[in-house]
Amino acid sequence: DPEVWVWLGDIVYSENGNMKDLSEKYALQKQLPAYKELAENTTIFGVWDDHDFGENDAGVSFSKKKESRKLLFDFLKIPKNHPAQERDGAYQSYCFGRGAQRVCLYLLDVRYFKEDYEKDPSPNQRYKKNKGLLLGTDQWNWLEKELSANDATINLFAGGIQLLSSEHPYEKWANFPLAQKRFFDLLVKYSIQTPIYLSGDRHIAEVSSQEIKPNYWIYDITSSGLTHSYDSLEDEPNQYRISPLLTMLNFGKIEINWKTFELQIQIINVDGISQFTQKIPFQ
Repeated sequence: DPEVWVWLGDIVYSENGNMKDLSEKYALQKQLPAYKELAENTTIFGVWDDHDFGENDAGVSFSKKKESRKLLFDFLKIPKNHPAQERDGAYQSYCFGRGAQRVCLYLLDVRYFKEDYEKDPSPNQRYKKNKGLLLGTDQWNWLEKELSANDATINLFAGGIQLLSSEHPYEKWANFPLAQKRFFDLLVKYSIQTPIYLSGDRHIAEVSSQEIKPNYWIYDITSSGLTHSYDSLEDEPNQYRISPLLTMLNFGKIEINWKTFELQIQIINVDGISQFTQKIPFQ
């Protein structure tokens, strides 16, 4: 019975570059009885990752990104007068509540502007580190403007790829170290309270945390996926992981307790049973 549901990308898996297939799969998703029930009772937000963007690990060079964005916004029912409709990319922001009970949600687009990768010959990594912006100039400017005016007690950032986990060979912010540092620096510069990053992509679940200045922590809550999981994965290095590595079908849940000034993070399996709980105090 959530008040809000957030898609973290890979909403559907489309055939590479096939916008007809992508459109049909969005339509099918909308028709599923369980999803229709969710949509009738819950406010839904979301952003894409690669497979609903239109191509595996794709970015700025994907030729059908404008068509794909229209399909995403239609699926999410983003109003025609929403500011996101007037700009390139799929990034959005939403804030709720007032005063000490204010929450902001920033949906970051790690696809539309992402620079192309260079293959890494190392067997331990797919891609070489990239000096690119990842989010693109306009999105960075938008994000800084948003954060400069931010007064929320809780700040949720959401995007497909993981923010903190850096050792696995797949897509991650650590492939763009300058962009990762820039994000951390913005959080510190504007004293952003209780920053939580929500990621998907990996077909696993885990909770990671990193102290980016003394007594100031960023958390990365990875939850993926509801229909396909990497259940054969036995271990994977992640120096920032504070949970078990969870490989069953799962979804993530965040509950806010305004009386005790803390968040409760849970990873829940498809039978509704919590597999991991982490309480995070407001900071």
